[in-house]
Amino acid sequence: MIHIGIDARLYGTASGTGIGRYVEELIRALAALDREHRFTVFLRRDTYDTFVPPNARWSKVLADFRPYSLAAQTRFPGVIRRAQVDCMHFTHFDHPITYRAPFLVTIHDLILLHHPSIRTSTLGPIRFWTKFAAYRHVLAHATHRSWRIMTPSHTVKREVAARFGVLPEKIVPTLLGIDHGTPTHSDEPSATHDLPLAPFILYIGNAYPHKNVEQLIRVLPEVRKRVPDMRLVLVGRTDDFSKRLQRTAHHSQLPPDAIVFFGQATEAERTQLLRSASAYVSASLDEGFDMPTVEALAVDTPVIASDIPIHHEVLGTHATFVAKNDDRTLINALCTTATSAAQRDTLEGVQHAQQYTWRACALQTLAVYREIGALSAHRNGNETHDNETTRASQTRGAGRGA
Repeated sequence: MIHIGIDARLYGTASGTGIGRYVEELIRALAALDREHRFTVFLRRDTYDTFVPPNARWSKVLADFRPYSLAAQTRFPGVIRRAQVDCMHFTHFDHPITYRAPFLVTIHDLILLHHPSIRTSTLGPIRFWTKFAAYRHVLAHATHRSWRIMTPSHTVKREVAARFGVLPEKIVPTLLGIDHGTPTHSDEPSATHDLPLAPFILYIGNAYPHKNVEQLIRVLPEVRKRVPDMRLVLVGRTDDFSKRLQRTAHHSQLPPDAIVFFGQATEAERTQLLRSASAYVSASLDEGFDMPTVEALAVDTPVIASDIPIHHEVLGTHATFVAKNDDRTLINALCTTATSAAQRDTLEGVQHAQQYTWRACALQTLAVYREIGALSAHRNGNETHDNETTRASQTRGAGRGA
């Protein structure tokens, strides 16, 4: 048995990040599967009070340090040491670079490295590029000092190996999952919005520039010339980036109801939107996994996705792929897919999506934990042997000198 620490400072869908969902689902699946290890979960104040350890082998520790902050770098290591974990799992690249005990890290993507731009931030130029330099340093440290690296896909594994010169065998893809069937969240709130009427094109996620949601707004007028009632529904938290999109929509000369800024959806609303959409579209320029595309497949909704490696890995042949920023091809794909009933006549996409489960993700993660435990035990055994050899040598030396 080993004692594993899990950095859950981004825990939960309320964090507004895919990482938060990953951490929440991983912990839930680990608790259901594992019977041999101890776990300590490190949480911020807003989730510490509501998180209930699932059984006696699980405990929680308050680690109210904002991600990417100086406090996380300077004070978090001491909190971890006092918890006396054998191995720490940092569920995001953001980790204390002064932490010296065994740890593994999940690197979800290299998007900021691939698309460094001040448009990805609300900071001024000086602060942005200073934080970008820190980001590169912390990320590089994570790749080289961690005992294992986990990624949500084989695509990200290849990118990390190539970018940082890491041996491929050090990187383990632990493919993400989706909910299949009724949501399991016990604290699920009731519906908060009226669901839009069909037909509509759906996008779920944040509004960061690399998501390329502006293209969806740009092509919508042409789509509506061929499908007059078609609307675009955008689901995601309200922030500075989504407000930029709202300004773009305002200047698009589209009718006010042509674009619906839905806000954050409950799990039940999310499922209903996915089922009701004429098509789900992701025009993203870069992704680590792109979970909503798989969720759309799982409910037999046609998927239109940008022609990037991760979409081919995750979706296989069960999507219509469109070259990045190719407006004309995207317009044709949206009009054809959204109006063709034949698109839903096959269940092959549904079957393809069944392979992505949080149980499988947790099993792969547990295998990494066990490997780290074995490596740690082997290292400690060698250190004990070396210390005993040194003491014996010193004793023999002292005897010869007597």
